Parts: sequence; structure tokens; C-alpha cells
Amino acid sequence: MDGLFEIISVQTFWRILLFIHFVMAVALLMAITLQTVAVFMPAPQTQAAGGFRSPFRPIAPASYVPLVVILYVPTFLLGLWVYIKYRTYVRIPMEQLGHWWTVGSFEFKEHIVSMGIALLPAYWYFWRYPSAGQGNERKWLTLFLLVTVWYAFLSGHTANDFRGVGS
Repeated sequence: MDGLFEIISVQTFWRILLFIHFVMAVALLMAITLQTVAVFMPAPQTQAAGGFRSPFRPIAPASYVPLVVILYVPTFLLGLWVYIKYRTYVRIPMEQLGHWWTVGSFEFKEHIVSMGIALLPAYWYFWRYPSAGQGNERKWLTLFLLVTVWYAFLSGHTANDFRGVGS
């Protein structure tokens, strides 16, 4: 790491890391949102071929699963690494200034994201090996991951805006 810090500053390194985390989170947000929409609002099966909406047919919900898993795990791990800076440079001033709702919402984010990563194997299994009686399990796991990712994104963005990147 010392060689890297000879090329860029420590502050720039953490900004780049946070930006990569942000980009991955937005991609995950898009994937899980599109999958949830496809699950809860499936395409009608009776549409005539060549109709106006046929080029805009939704992608099958199961095709989003590898993307969601591939994005969730590294986003989670990168968030753990960025958490070091939050814990030392953002949370302490928040507590000193009495911003308890922001601190508490971020604490809840830690728990809900951990529940999401714990449920990821079940999510993968139910989508990878679907059977006729598992429609509700797939639907509710997908909805839980949607709520998790959206809450984590909004809560993380709020905590980041408290102090700003690099301040």
C-alpha cells in the first residue's frame, strides 16, 4: 500500500474506493429493482408478435439472479472496507453533534445488509432450482433484497452526505 500512496494521496485513494462502492451499489440497485418489477408485474403472455411493445419485453426474472449475487457480495465486502473510514471519521462527529437518527439508521443498515448476505444462498437456490411451489419464496426473497439494497443505498448516502467525501 505504501507504493500506491506514493502515486496518489490517501484521501484520493478513499475517494476512489467510495466511488467504486457507489457505482457497484447503483448497478445492484438497478438489477434488483428490475428483477422485482419483473416478478411482481410479469409480461402478458398473449401479446401478438411484432406488436408495438414486443421490442420492450422484460427480461426473465431468473436471468437477474447471477448479476445480483455477483454485485451484492463485492459491494458488501467493499462496504466493509469503506466502513473503517466511516467508523473513525464520520460516526464520531455524528455522535458528538447528537445526530442520533443518522447514526441509528446506519446501524440498522449494517444489520439489514448482513441479513441480506445471509439470505443470499437461499435466494440463489430458490431461483436457480425453481419448482412450482416456490413462487412465494422467490417473490419474498427478491422483495427483501430490494428493500435491503434501497435502504442501504439511501442510508449510506445520507451518512456520506453528513461529512462529505474526504472531509
